[in-house]
Amino acid sequence: MEEKFLAMWSRFVEWFFAFLPNMISALLILVVGFYIARIFSRYVFKLIVKLTKDETLGGFLCNVVFVALLILIIITALTNLGVQTTSIIAVLGTAGLAIGLSLKDSLSNLAGGILIIVLRPFKKDDLVVIGSITGKVQEVNLFQTKLTTPDNQLVIMPNSMVVSAPVTNVNINPARRMDLMFSVSYTSNLQKAKTILEEVFATDENVLQEPKPLVGVDVLNASSIDFMVRFWVKTGENINAKLALLQRVKIRFDEEGIEIPYNKLDINLNTPLVSK
Repeated sequence: MEEKFLAMWSRFVEWFFAFLPNMISALLILVVGFYIARIFSRYVFKLIVKLTKDETLGGFLCNVVFVALLILIIITALTNLGVQTTSIIAVLGTAGLAIGLSLKDSLSNLAGGILIIVLRPFKKDDLVVIGSITGKVQEVNLFQTKLTTPDNQLVIMPNSMVVSAPVTNVNINPARRMDLMFSVSYTSNLQKAKTILEEVFATDENVLQEPKPLVGVDVLNASSIDFMVRFWVKTGENINAKLALLQRVKIRFDEEGIEIPYNKLDINLNTPLVSK
């Protein structure tokens, strides 16, 4: 029994030392290849960002290059160990099909991520409206898109939902049109109110003068006349413009005696005649 054990141990030691160089070289291929893949993928990221100014596209291609190189490195290391990679690839293909069927939702997210990268409906830091959610794009990866809402909440959306929902890119154009309504009473001077609105919107620094702001009567209500002002501002300045303009118009209306109507309740008391 002892002689059989010594013989087996001897054969194991011979096999181990004969196989050791291949194991060391395979390990070196994995370690060195991993670092090379990471360095090369980072170089691809910097190159794509430099050429396209798009970090989303750069990050996507960086991940694709890294994964592709990593697969190639693993196959090379297995070949160096004497493993028949042809059969392994066939097994991986069969396993990939089974995994793909079980992970169809994740694969639809992956397909959605590829569509987003290729079609590029938005890029990082764009303000978008996806379905009913408004937010600034923080990151687009292979499976999900991350948005930061105006009240600073993080929303993580599956890419399959992004590509299937209506997408509005607020920042894609340099200017945005805005419409504001201003009500005046029927006793106010109509032409004077219009002139005040034209002056305010012609001198405000937030309002673009090309195209020229449009001011006119929009609705004749039961208790008010509504002016509609249609104007353009730089993208991203719409909130500041609205706040400043509403305040300026109110101050000018007060100075010029233009009444802004509000709900009033008139109460009439009828005192009955008392016969003596």
